[in-house]
Amino acid sequence: MRNLPITSTRLILPLFILTIALNQCVPAGMLKAKPKLGDTRQRQTDGMTMVFVPSGEFMMGIDYLGMRYAIQLCKEATSILGPGGCPGKSYADEMPAHPVKLDAFWIDRTEVTNQQYERCVEDQACSLPSEMGSFTRESYFGKAAYADYPVVWVTRDQAVEYCSWAGGRLPTEAEWEYAARGPESLTFPWGNEFDQSRANYCDASCAAGVIDPWYDDGYPETAPVGSFPTGVSWCGAMDMAGNVREWVADWFGYYSADPQVNPAGPSEGETYTPKGGCWLDTPENLRGSNRGQNTPDYTRHKVGFRCVMDLY
Repeated sequence: MRNLPITSTRLILPLFILTIALNQCVPAGMLKAKPKLGDTRQRQTDGMTMVFVPSGEFMMGIDYLGMRYAIQLCKEATSILGPGGCPGKSYADEMPAHPVKLDAFWIDRTEVTNQQYERCVEDQACSLPSEMGSFTRESYFGKAAYADYPVVWVTRDQAVEYCSWAGGRLPTEAEWEYAARGPESLTFPWGNEFDQSRANYCDASCAAGVIDPWYDDGYPETAPVGSFPTGVSWCGAMDMAGNVREWVADWFGYYSADPQVNPAGPSEGETYTPKGGCWLDTPENLRGSNRGQNTPDYTRHKVGFRCVMDLY
């Protein structure tokens, strides 16, 4: 082995000693640890708490048995309202079930609130919702009493603007569904059976008309975010069934049975997809696989959103 010059040795030895010293002195908490299931972080822009979603695989969409259960839930609801149809074709856009692999990401623990969206408006990065009220309230957005309620009356593009301002983006449909259903591809965030107590849906107090007269959650329409802690999903995300439907990034498109990795939906389309059901929906529409179709300019008192951030 060739001997190093004395000058080189004099430079290398102190650096070697310094490296050892630093490794011994840096507290373990200062080393960047890889996040794990159950970890949270706070987004500085708007104060939103985010939960970690590990990388993994699940079956996106539904199979024949999933469709039959959706029809059953629909028939149970319409039996209260009176004669109504629950054709299987209503759920055909959720088929076929197909394997999807996803990289890890962070997702908002709750839907974006009025107060958080108001900060974006104040920063002139977001435009106002198209309506200042909600379904029954003349004043909703900008009113202190509803600061922690989900923002509504926003288009999909307004949701994109907000998430960009906050330092994130809208979730893909696959990311949203994985955060709601998990590796076991659960029907609802909490399991495979509907539970009246775990979500804000159209029950005895529903302002749009009684769907379920046997249960009253106390909210005629939107509820404060996080009001149903027992409805939390496997990764810690709340309100992924009911309260308000949520925009995702994807154009609407039909599924293929082929396995997919980090799918982002079609490159173009005519309608975007909302997920999760809302306060005026029946139980079958609260399933994590349920899909909607709305035009880009669509706004309503039942649609909001949440954001995601990439791992690093």
